[in-house]
Amino acid sequence: MQAALSVAPIRRTEGAMTAANGGDPLEAAAELVRTYSAVVNAITANVLNAQAGSEWLSAEPQNLEEVRRSLNRIADDGMRAGEALVRLRSLMEKVPIVDGAFGP
Repeated sequence: MQAALSVAPIRRTEGAMTAANGGDPLEAAAELVRTYSAVVNAITANVLNAQAGSEWLSAEPQNLEEVRRSLNRIADDGMRAGEALVRLRSLMEKVPIVDGAFGP
């Protein structure tokens, strides 16, 4: 079980928000909703990965390698979700975007 957040929707949102300055505001709003949906899906995937990790810990024998992979996916997806939220906030407030706000 694996789920990951793609930054592609965030990049599309940047383009849509830029186009909204002289383009279709409805299109920009729709893209923003799609982007938020991607973030929510990533957070939901983290819950599923945590549940899977818990199941692997409960198994006899424990599958520690799968638990390790699950924890790595949770950490990676959490970082990407956090960065996506920072990017969205920056777009909405029209402030500079800080890359790597959630990691090295």
